[in-house]
Amino acid sequence: MITNIQKWFLIMALWVFMIFSVFAFYWLLIRPARVRVMCAEKAKKISLETKSGLLNTLEINRAVYSDCLRCSGIEK
Repeated sequence: MITNIQKWFLIMALWVFMIFSVFAFYWLLIRPARVRVMCAEKAKKISLETKSGLLNTLEINRAVYSDCLRCSGIEK
């Protein structure tokens, strides 16, 4: 037989698990995707502003994108 205290404990444990699951889903899937899109836009904007050759533009794009990801905590 389950007492009222045990019922409330189970309800609270379920809520904590649900909140943790939503937070983990956001932190591991949604946030990195948004950061990658933001960094790609930033790298594209900066590389288009430079008036250098194609090879230098690609190198600048990669460098800015990698630096943006590192600063956002996505890649080390």
